[in-house]
Amino acid sequence: MRILGGFLNQGINDATFVISSGGCVHFSLALKMRKLTKRSTTKALFLITLTIYTFLFSTVAFAARPLTTDDAGTVEKGTFQVEGGFDFVRQDNHDKEYFPSLTLTYGLFERMDIGIGSGYLFINPAEGKKVNGFSDTPLKVKYRFLDQKDWIPSFAVSGTLITPTASKSKGLGSGKVDFNINTIFQWNLSKRWQLYANLGYNFIGEHQVNDKLNFSIAGQFVLSDKWALVGEIFGVNNFNGNKRDDPISGLVGIQYILISDKLVLDAGVEIGMNKAAPDFRVTTGVTFFFKP
Repeated sequence: MRILGGFLNQGINDATFVISSGGCVHFSLALKMRKLTKRSTTKALFLITLTIYTFLFSTVAFAARPLTTDDAGTVEKGTFQVEGGFDFVRQDNHDKEYFPSLTLTYGLFERMDIGIGSGYLFINPAEGKKVNGFSDTPLKVKYRFLDQKDWIPSFAVSGTLITPTASKSKGLGSGKVDFNINTIFQWNLSKRWQLYANLGYNFIGEHQVNDKLNFSIAGQFVLSDKWALVGEIFGVNNFNGNKRDDPISGLVGIQYILISDKLVLDAGVEIGMNKAAPDFRVTTGVTFFFKP
């Protein structure tokens, strides 16, 4: 990803390291998803508002943290991108989860980057024993095939190998290798408006567990050279014939360029929209870039 002169001067090479259907952080937290006890009217109104927001207020800023939706850009050749994050999740049964994470992405070629992620998960259940340990480790490559021309969007494809470094005995991972392929579309609607869409397929290595389809749409709205608003809706289809088991969530957040255009702070709040999704998640993080 490249940031030049603040949000209003960014180009197509903007990118982020997103793993599977919601990033390294979201993927690991999804391992501990539990059912919500009831559908909230407030959540339904939030979803309607977020849908309108996503379509109307999308921008030219990069689709980075706190979004889980990937963009079609790649990190500038020879540049490292580092993302540090901290997530807090509360389930409907008041179980609490804390997840610090770190991802590193490198621009290998003009149109291609590679990355690796890591995290540590702390689970504090309302009842029972506390559990903690490393998450699975995602290894990712992304290639941008097309740049936008008129209304034809930019297009990229990413592949992510999920290596089983999380403890199976602690319930933090399956102990099997998973693989995700993600198609990424990006529209630069104007200098301030941008729209992103992802559609991906997750090949699950665990025996007798269905593969998954992930999908998301996101938008960003630039407020100034330093501030941007972001929003997204994302979900997963578990292919088990029961739509109630397919989690759908929405997120709203903000990004702020601190000191220079190479250092970006972010924060966001995610709300589960159905019974299969976590109750809510709060995330905050920092992204910075450097060349050796």
